[in-house]
Amino acid sequence: METAAPDLIGPREEDILSALTEQAYRQLPIALVVSLVNALLLTGVLWGGIEKATLLIWLACLVSVTAFRFRTLRAFSDPQRRIRVDDAVWRRVFVAGACAAGFVWGGAGLFLFHPSSLAHQVFLAFVLGGMVAGGVPLLSPLNRAYPCFAIPIVLPMTLSMVLVGDRVHWIMGMMILIFGIAMLSSSARVRRLFQDATDMRLKLASSIAEGSALQEMLRIDELTRIGNRRFFEEQLGNEWRRGDRAHATLAVISADIDHFKAYNDRYGHPAGDRCLFGVAQAMAAALQRPGDAAARIGGEEFAFVLPQTSLLGAEQVAERIREAVWDLNIPHAASPIAERVTVSLGVASSDHASVASEADLIRASDAALYEAKRRGRNQVATIAP
Repeated sequence: METAAPDLIGPREEDILSALTEQAYRQLPIALVVSLVNALLLTGVLWGGIEKATLLIWLACLVSVTAFRFRTLRAFSDPQRRIRVDDAVWRRVFVAGACAAGFVWGGAGLFLFHPSSLAHQVFLAFVLGGMVAGGVPLLSPLNRAYPCFAIPIVLPMTLSMVLVGDRVHWIMGMMILIFGIAMLSSSARVRRLFQDATDMRLKLASSIAEGSALQEMLRIDELTRIGNRRFFEEQLGNEWRRGDRAHATLAVISADIDHFKAYNDRYGHPAGDRCLFGVAQAMAAALQRPGDAAARIGGEEFAFVLPQTSLLGAEQVAERIREAVWDLNIPHAASPIAERVTVSLGVASSDHASVASEADLIRASDAALYEAKRRGRNQVATIAP
C-alpha cells in the first residue's frame, strides 16, 4: 500500500489522495503533448549536429515512454478498468511513467550534448529547463512524481556542463543545478497547495451534501417516509406560482384514513404506525407522474399536489389512490363501513370559481373531503360546481 504524504492526515486522507490522483491523470494529456512537441523540436534543431542514429534512438525511447503513459491514461479513463485497480496502483504507475520520462529526457542531457557548439548546448539546456519548469504544475499533485521526473533531467545536464571544464560551462552547470533545486522546492509548495485546495473542496462538497440531506430530512415524514406538511406547503406554493405563470390548472387532493382512532384503540399504536406506513406508501405509489407529490400533513391526514391536472383527472387519481388502499386489505374490525382500512378523499382544482389562492384550493379540497365523509366515507368527492 502506498504511504501517504506525511502532511495528509485525518479521515479524508484517502479521499484527498484519490482526488489528487484523478487530477494528475486529467493533466497528463498536456504533459504528453508538450513532451512530444519539444522532442520533435529538439530533434530538428540538433539534426546534423548529433549523430542521426543517436537522435533517432533517443526519440524512439521517448515515443515509447509516451505511448506507455498514454495507454495508462486510457486505462485510467475507462470506468470499468479503473474500479478493478486500487488507487495506490494507479499512483505508482503514474509515478513510474514520470520517472521513465525523466530518465529519457535526462539521457538527452548526456547523449545529445553537443561537445563544441555552445548554441546547441544552450538550446538543449533551455528545452530541458522548460520541461523541468513545466512539470511543476502537471506532476506536483502526486507525491514523488515530480522529483522522479526532474532529478534525472537536472543531474545529467549539470554533469555535462561541468565536465566541459571551463569556467563558463561550470557556472552554467551550477545555474542548472540551482534552478533544479528551486523547482523541487516550488513543486513541494505547489503539492501542498493542491492538497489544501482539494481538502477544502471535499469539505465544501461534504458540507453541501450534508446540508442537502438535512433539508431533505426536514421535508420527509419520519414515520411514513413520504413528504411532510412543510414539503406539501412548499410544493403547493411552487406549483401554484408555476401554474399561474403558465395558466395551467393545479389540483389538490385531501385524504383521511376512515375511523383511524378506532383502529388505534382496537389494534394499538404500533399497529397504527404500521398501518400509516403501508397506506402512505400505497397512496404515493398510486401517483404515476414525477411531478405529483404526496404528503402526510397530520395524524391520519394526507394531501396530494397534482400539477397541470384538471378536476376530472384529479378525480381519477383520487379513485386510484382509494383503490390502492382498499387492495392492501388491512383488517379494520372496528370500522362501521368495511372490515378493512379505507380512505375518504376530497378533490379540488384551481380552475374553480371560488379558488383564487393556495389557501382557497386547500379549503376547497377539505370541503370536498368533508362531503365524502358525509356521504358515508370510502369514496371520492369533488368540489361542487
